[in-house]
Amino acid sequence: MFLDYKCNFACGHCSVGSSPETEFEMPETTLDQAFDEIERVNPKTLVFTGGEVTLHKERLLESLRRADEMGLKTRIVTNGWWAHDMESARQMIDELVDAGLDELSTSYDDFHTDFISPEPIINLVDAGLESDLDNIALACVVGPEDPEYDKERITELLNERLDEPVSEQSGLLLIEDSAVPLGSGAQLDVSSIKAKSKHDDGCMEVSSTLSIHPDGSVKACCGHAQWYVPDLTLGNIKEEPLLEILDRGKRNLIYWLIHEVGPKRLIDRLDVDDDTNYSGICHACHALLGEYREEFLAYAEENREELIKNDIILSDSLRRRANTLLENEDVILEQIGSVRSGDEDGQPGHVRT
Repeated sequence: MFLDYKCNFACGHCSVGSSPETEFEMPETTLDQAFDEIERVNPKTLVFTGGEVTLHKERLLESLRRADEMGLKTRIVTNGWWAHDMESARQMIDELVDAGLDELSTSYDDFHTDFISPEPIINLVDAGLESDLDNIALACVVGPEDPEYDKERITELLNERLDEPVSEQSGLLLIEDSAVPLGSGAQLDVSSIKAKSKHDDGCMEVSSTLSIHPDGSVKACCGHAQWYVPDLTLGNIKEEPLLEILDRGKRNLIYWLIHEVGPKRLIDRLDVDDDTNYSGICHACHALLGEYREEFLAYAEENREELIKNDIILSDSLRRRANTLLENEDVILEQIGSVRSGDEDGQPGHVRT
């Protein structure tokens, strides 16, 4: 959930295009409506992001409390500006955890150096590991130039501070990714950047990780391309229930193909002259649903039945899921039995996923 697009930084790679001047806060009525709709859907995790969500601290804390009362696991994405020293870091994290926060994501790299030193991020991680947070994720985004701050350098800084090395911290995940030329980073030359994550497979986020924006719109993913290609907008909670929006998304062949095949491999199937070096899966998705949209839609329409059969029904991922079901048959049958028991005594059943 994007509470606001405003940020106290203006990083040159931000796909949202956030800055101190970018003000688009979710109205209170929309926030209330979003919570009502989310309660009916009961997602696995609710993430609060922006912009910089901690600029609206009291609103964030209240949102965390509401999510916690609903029994939802929560995460925030923050740039860590508030962790000036260990005392400030501990105080803020304690408030967040007391409100119901379970996980925290942050980032540091060369794009952040104009706005913050690495010290607050080290404070944030150190204080976070002391706290009751379940997980902390720290991302490093690499641009076209040789980085000063990449995953290796951040690991060195953390190892200098922490009692135990990063490799032994079970609640800490460091991620390195490549910049994409979208939003504030639209002019970045990524032709020489090698994708840090596997970008020629299916996108696991589309239609499984959705985002609600300040205007009430619902996007089919949480990735960089969502602001710039209309096909990733599923609907708006101001106009129809979220459950109906989700149901329509699940029946959309385009999302299934992006999920199972992946945007890069779909582009490769099209009759287009494309030699772009894609720095990530979102970069390729932006091209597929932007520059090559008409070719893609024509391809999907002309080959619809074959695509449904070969790429969806007989896909490798569905085979893996089917095998998992078979391997866990006894457990699943036991869980189904508990659901039936719940129905018989008038209580709602629950199957843990």
